[in-house]
Amino acid sequence: MVSKVILMTFICFTINSIVIGHFIQQNDIDDIFVSGIKFDLNDPKLNDNVTYYSYHIHVYFLRTSFKERNEAIQLRNRFLNKFNVSSCNDHCETWCPRICHWTLNMSPVGPHPIGSWGVYIPLEQFTQTISFISMYHGSLTVLIHPNSGRPKIDHLINGLWIKSILPLNQKQLSDNAPLPSHRIIN
Repeated sequence: MVSKVILMTFICFTINSIVIGHFIQQNDIDDIFVSGIKFDLNDPKLNDNVTYYSYHIHVYFLRTSFKERNEAIQLRNRFLNKFNVSSCNDHCETWCPRICHWTLNMSPVGPHPIGSWGVYIPLEQFTQTISFISMYHGSLTVLIHPNSGRPKIDHLINGLWIKSILPLNQKQLSDNAPLPSHRIIN
């Protein structure tokens, strides 16, 4: 009886680890740790002075998982209340004068492969909001990325992941985005 319990525990652990990606095949290492984008590091576009105008936080969940979906909605509500976040009624892509949120997406939208919710973060609120998300994300995966006017690089190269790395749809990311009408001077 004990040996059956041990065997079943081992099988469940193994299946769960494979499903959530804890076992990595040697052939997959390049795919996981190296971005699919190839850059020439001597390219002047990469080495010039880059300004981060703001950040986005994207919190991901599986809509088919009642637990994850509820956890994501609860975290979203808690975040919106804590930081008094309103809707991004206008188009805040690279810069926006205030913290704001987008619609809760139950399905993939843009480069995001599963359900998600997101917020625009002005530089002045970076520390407080990122600290909150890093403490309370629970079992949810989070992407935090800068907005420099280069969406592809911002998401795929300079993004910070909490918990897991999800494969973003690179075709949905442009090389350039509109810069704010004002310039932030360092």
